[in-house]
Order: sequence, then structure tokens, then C-alpha cells
Amino acid sequence: MTEKIINVCKDFSTDPWGRFVTDNPLSSGEAFRKEYLLQAFKENDKVTVDFSDLEYVPDSSFLGEAFIGLVKSDHFSYEEVLSKLNILPKDGFYPELIKRLFMLAKNENVIL
Repeated sequence: MTEKIINVCKDFSTDPWGRFVTDNPLSSGEAFRKEYLLQAFKENDKVTVDFSDLEYVPDSSFLGEAFIGLVKSDHFSYEEVLSKLNILPKDGFYPELIKRLFMLAKNENVIL
């Protein structure tokens, strides 16, 4: 089994925000998805995304575009993304928040 670990703060940005690169070219959800998540999900059985070192919580636009974008834009299934995705820290609220974003998007077919 192959696993990719992505530490958001160390590998990507200390201040990720915004949905599209037009909102924030360097650290938007779209940039994170395209630069880190897309390849990781194509090549690995597990993808761990670690938010542990961030001082502030990324906005829902960032999280929605990064994770729901894998389904809406890159055509992964919800089940595939959720089965591969591991969110850290486990004791934080990130895993629950991202799980809720997926539930909303899947059940209501909304764009987050």
C-alpha cells in the first residue's frame, strides 16, 4: 500500500485561503488540489493531509475547492476520495469538518 503525506503548512502554505487561483494565486484551494492532491490521489492508496501546524483554519472556500473539487472537477468518486483520505490532526475538528463538507456536497449537490 502506498501513502502520500502532505503537511499543508510545511509543503504548501502557512496561510491557505480562497477557492480559485484568481482569488489567491499562491495558496488557494484550487492550487492545493492541482499541485498536491490530484497527483497524490492518482498515485497512492492513502493520502494523509496534515493541518496540524496551521495557526488559522482555512476558509470553507479553500477546503471545498481542494477536496470537493477532486469529485466535481477531477472526476473521482466521493467513495474513492473518502476511502483514500486521512486528515490530521485526528483529535482536531478538521476530519469532522471535511467529512461534513462531503456529506453536504453529496447529499445536496452543492458547490462549496
